[in-house]
Amino acid sequence: MSTTTNPNELVSEMKKDFKTFFTVCQTLTEAQSLAPDVCGEWSAKAVVDHLTGWQVQSLPIINALLAEDKTAFDLDIDAFNQISVGDRHDLIWPESLNAFERSFKAFMEELEEIPESRFTTEAGLMTWVKAMIHEYKFHLPQIQRAQSL
Repeated sequence: MSTTTNPNELVSEMKKDFKTFFTVCQTLTEAQSLAPDVCGEWSAKAVVDHLTGWQVQSLPIINALLAEDKTAFDLDIDAFNQISVGDRHDLIWPESLNAFERSFKAFMEELEEIPESRFTTEAGLMTWVKAMIHEYKFHLPQIQRAQSL
């Protein structure tokens, strides 16, 4: 997980890691994106759909963290992942990439509206952004593996 504590650096790190991840995703063909078993039984497309779901869900989670001064958010992660990937199952690869990019932009717009001081006073917010950075880094090798399929 990121060790950065400066909010601006943290957001910059997330943008950089998203861009790296997204750039590699854009090199995949439809067939490569659908090949199973790059992350457990998931395909690269399922990984992207999973991350799209987290980006979309990040907006209400961040708002709840800020409104209630929580440091954590109770969520059944496995169930959420299953629903998130299932909801996007019928998208073709370019549509999944488009949804992934759009949801990241919406997530970033929301983050950039949050005053820097809230990052230092709301531990849950900082933890959530670090978790998203971790997700891009964690799943990058899986997407890279799909390039060779």
